[in-house]
Amino acid sequence: MKITSAALISLSIVLPSYTFAKATMDYVTSVQVNGIEINAPVAANQIEKVFGKPTAKISKEYSECTGNHDYTTVYQNSKNLRFEIFPEDNPQIKTNNFYKTKNNFQQLNSVKGHVWLTWNKSEHLSEQVKIGNKIISSKYTIEQFKKDFPISAKNKNNSVLMLNSTEVKDYLKNPNDYSVGYTSALNFKFKNGKLSSFEINQGIAC
Repeated sequence: MKITSAALISLSIVLPSYTFAKATMDYVTSVQVNGIEINAPVAANQIEKVFGKPTAKISKEYSECTGNHDYTTVYQNSKNLRFEIFPEDNPQIKTNNFYKTKNNFQQLNSVKGHVWLTWNKSEHLSEQVKIGNKIISSKYTIEQFKKDFPISAKNKNNSVLMLNSTEVKDYLKNPNDYSVGYTSALNFKFKNGKLSSFEINQGIAC
C-alpha cells in the first residue's frame, strides 16, 4: 500500500515520540494539576481555586529581557509557584502601568500567565497531577518513570518536554533544537528509586 505524504504527516502527530529514532526525550502535550491545564496560559483568578491561598507574600518582578511580569510565592509544605505573564497572551493590557497596583492573583483577575510549580519534597505533592493519561503522585517510582517515559529514561534524562501541537511537529524534525532549560519541561528527581521532587518548568524566553 502506498503511503502518501499527507498520511505520514498524520502519523507523526498521533504516534508517540519513541517511534522516532532522533528523539532524545519523551514529550507530552497535556499537563493538568487539579483539573487545570498547565500546558497553556491560566487565568490568575484560577490560581487560588486550584492551590489555595499562598502562605507567603507574593513578590512581583518585571523582566526587561522578556518583557514579562512574574508573580512568585510559596505555599505550605515546600511548594513554590511562579506566575509568568506574557504580553502576547494579554493583548487587552496596553501599558505596564496596569501591574503597578496589582499585588495578588485576585487583583490580576482574568490576566493569563504561565504557571511554574516546584514540589521540593515529593511527600508534599498532594495535588492531582495528570500528564496525558498518567498520574504522578508522591509514590511515583523510577521504575514507573521508565515505563511511562522510555526515551527519557534510556537517555538517562529525567525530564519530559512539554510541547504544544506546533512544537511537536518541529521537535520530531529537529529534536536537538529543544533542550531542558529553554523548553517547557517536567523535571523528575529520584532518590532510592522513589520520586524525591518534581517541577513544572516553563523554560526561558531569552
